[in-house]
Amino acid sequence: MRRANLAARVGQRVDHRKAGPSSEAVPTPTPGPVEVQAADAAVVPGPPSARTRSRARWVRAAVLGLVACACGLGTVSRSISPEMKIDRESAASLLALADRARDEASNATHAIDELLFHRGTDERPAGDDTPAPETPKADIRRDGHVSVPGGILVFPSTFHPAEDGTYDLLIHFHGNTSVVRESAEVAGLNAAVAIINLGIGSAPYEEYYTVGGTYEELLEAVDQGLRQRGLKNATRGRVALSAWSAGYGAISSIMVSRRGVDDLDAVLILDGIHGSLEDGKLNPLQMRPFSRVAEKAAKGEMYFGITHSEIDPIAYAGTKITADYLINAAGAERHTLDPELDAPKYLSLESMKGAVSKRLEKSMVPVSEARIGTMHVTGYRGETKEHHMAHLFQMGATLLPELVARWSVGR
Repeated sequence: MRRANLAARVGQRVDHRKAGPSSEAVPTPTPGPVEVQAADAAVVPGPPSARTRSRARWVRAAVLGLVACACGLGTVSRSISPEMKIDRESAASLLALADRARDEASNATHAIDELLFHRGTDERPAGDDTPAPETPKADIRRDGHVSVPGGILVFPSTFHPAEDGTYDLLIHFHGNTSVVRESAEVAGLNAAVAIINLGIGSAPYEEYYTVGGTYEELLEAVDQGLRQRGLKNATRGRVALSAWSAGYGAISSIMVSRRGVDDLDAVLILDGIHGSLEDGKLNPLQMRPFSRVAEKAAKGEMYFGITHSEIDPIAYAGTKITADYLINAAGAERHTLDPELDAPKYLSLESMKGAVSKRLEKSMVPVSEARIGTMHVTGYRGETKEHHMAHLFQMGATLLPELVARWSVGR
């Protein structure tokens, strides 16, 4: 009952709350289904077509001709008498030609097998060290999406769950669903991706996940969604929480209310975490959920990635101030970066088209960073809402590659 009442209040707040002057007021509603091409679906071979059988008959005829040629050449070359006016070099050439004809016949016979039965073998010539292409250990239906509480669950083309049903999961809060999915694919993330959008401002996210059990219901819905898509024995592995802008509110509440049933391995914040100021100082209680993550990351117990801009909201603490607070809590220090040499590769996503004017697109220009343990904070230049949006558009070049590198290593 409490959760239902809260959901109603959140819904009202989303409907009537007006966007403030901050860059958080960029509406990011959940769009309709996203068609994902099932490019890596398993292909089941069917019976040979009439055209294939016709090709096979021509190959078979060629084989018979080659065999006859091989036999004739072999007989002639081996029956040469001393009286015949053929030198030894010519005889050797005939023998070599016969051997080559037999090899061609053998290859053609194998071709018939390929045509008729589509045998895809992994056999390669001796000495060929080229690795065989990897195939998914388990496959699922990837088209469209599955609805989960507050958002959708999508299956990037780079997602390949283990044969035993184990899968990793990224839950992203706040942002265009197509951008998040494409960013995961560009980065090569092997994980299912849940994308949650609850409205404008951090309050709806904070309030929704304050109620105990709400986060766990989302995790269970993801499990069910994967089973619906054909993943037998779906078993959740590592979990990463990411948020852009106002979405940090969800992570703030989840870090307090979660019951520990998930293997939370990473937290990614993209120009998020705002805070109230009291006498020019941040409220430590408000920052506590994130300072705990920073302390764990400093010890190497989990990954904590943060990007921030230079936007100063004035009325409250911006992302640079909160990042400084967490750097201090972790015992790290900032170092200057080279804006050109240290800049991440710029991503021009298909999903960006129409989301922002081409002339307003911003690249990520780094100015500073702090590292300690498995915590990484990077500050980027920019004070406009377009710079703020760039942190979402470029997540596939900034923080997601670090998560991919971490999860590419065995558990």
